[in-house]
Amino acid sequence: MIQAMLSSSSVKERLSEALMPEKVRIFGNFEVGPSMFTALAVTAFLLAICVVLRLTVIRKLRNVPKKPQILIEMIVKAFDKLAKDATHDLENFVGPYVMAAASFICVSTLVELLGVRPALADINTCFALGFSTFVVIHFFGVKKRGLGIRLKRMLNPINIITDIAVPVSLSFRLFGSIVSGLLIMELIYSYIALSFVLPVLVSVITTLFHALIQAYIFSTLSSLFIGEAVEIIE
Repeated sequence: MIQAMLSSSSVKERLSEALMPEKVRIFGNFEVGPSMFTALAVTAFLLAICVVLRLTVIRKLRNVPKKPQILIEMIVKAFDKLAKDATHDLENFVGPYVMAAASFICVSTLVELLGVRPALADINTCFALGFSTFVVIHFFGVKKRGLGIRLKRMLNPINIITDIAVPVSLSFRLFGSIVSGLLIMELIYSYIALSFVLPVLVSVITTLFHALIQAYIFSTLSSLFIGEAVEIIE
């Protein structure tokens, strides 16, 4: 009971550390947040995976595919279909974009199972993803509908607010989901009576749920927003 009370008294400190962790040093005296370090590491990891797949599986594509090729084709077709349903004729770019974003979100969240702070626990990483979708939306909006139509759309203040709300909502959705999971785990670990078996179960389930669901939601919403931008108004 005493240990539980002592642990309870330190809840505020644990939550504060979870929200504002100490920075880590990279390249000498250059300091970054642990989430930024995770983002860089995950990006390097995904690029390495892409290079390996390009030099092995993709280099030896066959008409009668084997299991690795089948798996890759299933994943690629799923994202291409998602992009095609939303944008109709932009799946050649939007499909790879949302697949890359989903892969980053999924992997950078799953690393939490290894005791690493997830990249999306930093609002800057979430804003970077949201801003990337914002740029893609306006690029294809101008390309497909013309600069004049896009500028004319900006004459309506409601449209300006809507456009600004897109990256903000995407960013805060990711950030809120990941940080809420961190805070829940810190609360569970703060109480001795709950800190044995329950954290393992809750951590695995929560992390898997966040990784898959948030990757899917971000990909779907990004595709829909891009599709709305290129939709031709009769």
